[in-house]
Amino acid sequence: MPSSTPTVLSRDAIVTLGSKLAPSAVVLGRLRMLMQTADSDMEEIVNLIRLDPALTFHVIRMSNSILFGVRARNDSLEGAVSRVGFRNVYQLVGLAATHQVCQRDLVAYRLKAGRMWENAVATAAAAEVFALPAGIDPGLAYATGLLRAIGRVIIDAVACEKVYPGEAEWPLVSDWERATFGITSTEVTAVLLEHWRFPAELVDAVRVHHEPFSEPASNVSACVLNLACGVSARFGLDLPGEVGHWQRSEAKLTLAGVTETMIEDCTEKAWAHYLALCASVG
Repeated sequence: MPSSTPTVLSRDAIVTLGSKLAPSAVVLGRLRMLMQTADSDMEEIVNLIRLDPALTFHVIRMSNSILFGVRARNDSLEGAVSRVGFRNVYQLVGLAATHQVCQRDLVAYRLKAGRMWENAVATAAAAEVFALPAGIDPGLAYATGLLRAIGRVIIDAVACEKVYPGEAEWPLVSDWERATFGITSTEVTAVLLEHWRFPAELVDAVRVHHEPFSEPASNVSACVLNLACGVSARFGLDLPGEVGHWQRSEAKLTLAGVTETMIEDCTEKAWAHYLALCASVG
């Protein structure tokens, strides 16, 4: 059991660690704002991505995927953006940013980097599919799926050999996090996304997606993310200590605008979308 006095992560510490461990996520937030500006052009998008050399490398590499009908190899960022189009470049930047975050195993969670990556991509794919019947922005839904668990990376960095003992002792990892660190990884993620100026809708969705009805106001985006996490779990790509949050209910289905029959159809589409996203990474 954790000690009675948890190690409390301050907001400043969270922001400092986030800027160090997930710098490309900042670019994703700024890219979204830029793409929503009517007079944005390719040069502005290219200049923003170019601020992060690692991100630039990954976007160029992924633009050479066979999914984009490659005829000749491309070696420039301008060529990458032109080849894949604005919508797809947002997806690629999101994948590249997530890949950057998922580079190392999270010892505090007994979590392999590969599983963290798979869960993020699968959840993003499912959230984007569910966004349509729910009537919310697919791009925002996609980003919530990719970024929702980066708080685990921050907590792992300060864990000091504290390790989640597993679901037998702590069925919900969020309870263990709060008892051990004074804050949950979901709350850490929300702090970072707010600092990076992601839309309030996205921040709130991530913050309450474990319990979408925990606040008086209905949160459709949080409900969509919750259902998407459940789909990832059905794929066998769940993260430790979360499965208890993903029980489907009539209230969740109603808020998200789906039926049990639609869930099955969306799950099939999400799996196909997940495979396509993984293939684009190569």
